[in-house]
Amino acid sequence: MLSSLILYAIMLTLVLIAKKGDLLTKLGFKKNIEIGRESTISLAYLLLLLIISITIGLIAAQLGMHSDIEKVPSIIKNIPLREVLAILLIGSFIEEVFFRGYLQKKTNIWVASFIFSFFHIVYGSVIQLIGTFFLGLALGHEYEKTKGVYAPILTHTAYNLIVVTIMFTI
Repeated sequence: MLSSLILYAIMLTLVLIAKKGDLLTKLGFKKNIEIGRESTISLAYLLLLLIISITIGLIAAQLGMHSDIEKVPSIIKNIPLREVLAILLIGSFIEEVFFRGYLQKKTNIWVASFIFSFFHIVYGSVIQLIGTFFLGLALGHEYEKTKGVYAPILTHTAYNLIVVTIMFTI
């Protein structure tokens, strides 16, 4: 938990140091937001993320990668729920600001998605790396479509809440 928060603080600090001027706009926060449109797009991308996750999980299961599939849930379930929720909520926000609002603008969707995926290597799961790469591509596309980080933050947060809820109830 503490290591995740330290890493998020470092990511946010790097972004703050690199940006000058109208910081929020440069990080992907639009001044005028259409809540209905952003929410609708976010819901569509949330469904896409869930479909991607289920598809990757089914393929991994067919390939006999059951132990790899269980790595993330076994780690998450050993962390108190309130700490998981704190990391999840803070993480979704900072990850989208960093990977989409900052890194994707500096590089491109492929590089940002790869680094986003690599950032999740702490779980030691190949399936997690593959999954987060494709989720990063979807969130990156959502960022490009909406031209801001609001919808990807909402999508990422909702996705994480759904996945963690499933992990703790199964």
